[in-house]
Amino acid sequence: MHQKLNWKEFADKNELESILLQDIVDIANNAIKKNGNFKIVMAGGSTPERLYKSFLNIQNQNFSNWELYVGDERCLPVDDEGRNSLMIKRSFIDHLPEDLKPKFFPINSEKGSKEAANEYNTIVDKVNRFDLVLLGLGEDGHTASLFPEHCWDNQLNVVPVSNAPKPPSDRVSMTPKAFLKAEKIFFIVTGHGKIEPVNAWKQGEGIPASKIMSDNLIDIYCNFD
Repeated sequence: MHQKLNWKEFADKNELESILLQDIVDIANNAIKKNGNFKIVMAGGSTPERLYKSFLNIQNQNFSNWELYVGDERCLPVDDEGRNSLMIKRSFIDHLPEDLKPKFFPINSEKGSKEAANEYNTIVDKVNRFDLVLLGLGEDGHTASLFPEHCWDNQLNVVPVSNAPKPPSDRVSMTPKAFLKAEKIFFIVTGHGKIEPVNAWKQGEGIPASKIMSDNLIDIYCNFD
């Protein structure tokens, strides 16, 4: 299987975020109409954080029909600022009334990478589809917590990660197998430091992001300011 990539490059970050938000809303509405719910895998990072805050501005949306999953997590205390789950709650979930809150499936990485990965793998195994997966791209070409020169068991949907080159060294990550469940995959790539890994990706170098496959077109939203 080869990646089918749709590069969407924006001169303005605000335009990127506005169009990205509308594209997500369209997918959510179609999924809810078709299946009764919208299953999304959330990414970490500063641009996704702004995106999640903007979810609160979506009109006529019953977020209780949303199911939120996390693509990767750092093994840190549950209240640590570095936790993706905490960022997702603070930027989005905590601002909603109880009857509109989405179903949230955080990775309990405070239990340690192996136990948390086993636990989350059981959860993801039961998911027959994700409507949308959001992913970022690191300056070294990593995505989720899948790093260069690291191996992972692609027979599993979720794996423990050790010796990550960025702290903390212990993490939990979904694998390309899990992302194959996605109807759509969006990469969100922002910042001047992402030019080099994007060029490597376009030139066919085997960065981790290039290992993410889909039956459908993968959209990559880029702004390099």
